[in-house]
Amino acid sequence: MIHLCLPPSPEHYLQEIGRAGRDGRAAKAIALPLEEEFVSRHSLAHSDRLSHNQLEIVFMRLQTLVDEALNDIPPEACVDLNADRLLVDDIHVAMPVTQTVDSSDCKEESIETICSLLEEESQSSTSYLSVEGYLPDAAIITLKKRSLDKLEKLEHIAQSIAKCCVRMDTQTEHGGTAMEKGFYAYSFGTYKFSIVRCARCMGPNTEPRHVYAALRRLQENGELELVLDTTANGRALHLKMKQDGIHLFRTKGKQDLACQGVQSPALGDDAGAIVAKLSNQFSAKEKVGVDKVESIYEIMHHVSMQHDNINELDYELDADDDTNEEEGVKKSHRLKVFQKMVQAYFSNESPAQDLSTNKAPEVIKNFPMNKARHMSCLSSDVSLLMQVLSLRRQEQMPMAVHINHPNFADYRDLCLAKILHSIDAPRAPILSWYSHQLWGKYRNYSFSSVVNAIKKTFDNA
Repeated sequence: MIHLCLPPSPEHYLQEIGRAGRDGRAAKAIALPLEEEFVSRHSLAHSDRLSHNQLEIVFMRLQTLVDEALNDIPPEACVDLNADRLLVDDIHVAMPVTQTVDSSDCKEESIETICSLLEEESQSSTSYLSVEGYLPDAAIITLKKRSLDKLEKLEHIAQSIAKCCVRMDTQTEHGGTAMEKGFYAYSFGTYKFSIVRCARCMGPNTEPRHVYAALRRLQENGELELVLDTTANGRALHLKMKQDGIHLFRTKGKQDLACQGVQSPALGDDAGAIVAKLSNQFSAKEKVGVDKVESIYEIMHHVSMQHDNINELDYELDADDDTNEEEGVKKSHRLKVFQKMVQAYFSNESPAQDLSTNKAPEVIKNFPMNKARHMSCLSSDVSLLMQVLSLRRQEQMPMAVHINHPNFADYRDLCLAKILHSIDAPRAPILSWYSHQLWGKYRNYSFSSVVNAIKKTFDNA
């Protein structure tokens, strides 16, 4: 078995080389990693890092969803205002995936991780929420037999649709004449609405699957034509907010701060504390990933510096093995060193004593912030990136991280560092940025030092 690339961790490498020799025959594992691969792996280990601002935006999105959900439920059936006590056990919300990714600049996998951590976060007997999976939340119906107001008298779901729908066939893009309207001119109306919101309007115990079933039944009866938006824009993460989650995210009538037209993060103390805790968890996960990459590089380098005595026997019997000598396992010197270092890695002990004599060279160094020429060059590169990123459509979104706003300096520094380290992100995808002159320019410096250097350029501006 030959490895041409550096594995991301000792665990990965052991799992992969374990496939050799499964047929019972002798096998060798040969690794041929390059030093440049360590630079790439080390950089990618920071890819899931999130700023505090990004987590706040995700929480604000959840906060908005909860407020909208509570508004769909009659107040008397939702909250006991005198005791400030919720009367519902849970509510269903749909987090739009594309909009959340665009506004927070978080990967979809990171948003899933945030929701999963919230699912396990609560210290009480129940969690803040449960992740129900993905669903197509945007539905469009075209009525074929009767108008919506007449259908309301026959079907309960029609009453809920009327509360949350937007009529499509009266929009200007369909024109005013029958020819301009096309198919819409021969229907009793076309409406667009959210499946999850329609379920809330039907009652606190109604779930999205009940709405799907009712719409399919009406379609089979010839009442309507149903189209579900299965594209990325119509895809949503279905969450069931428990009472703890509703208490955590509802604003209770408080208005969020606004600064120059940009909504500034304004979370309650409880939500802010959880954001800080999640931020620490993501940082800890990042450090573990970086440590694993450095460990496998150290092991690979140290083993490669060992030499077997080819003038004598290529293999010798391992004295530590209890195997019968006739059937003993013969090990090369390199294999013994590798096993010793791997054992030390998993037991959190110091590696082989002779590691210091063959210490891996320092490939990734800290950015020299004390050198004016380097800082001047970085400042110029940062200014160019700021000009490019400020033209992105996400900068105009009302509830999003903004690279040019002082309240989002934490996100700004991280976003710029990812580009300079060639780390893919929703707002800087690799396919769009790969040929840019600044993509990965500072990858040979440690990621954290690049983030700190960027921050310093703005502090000195």
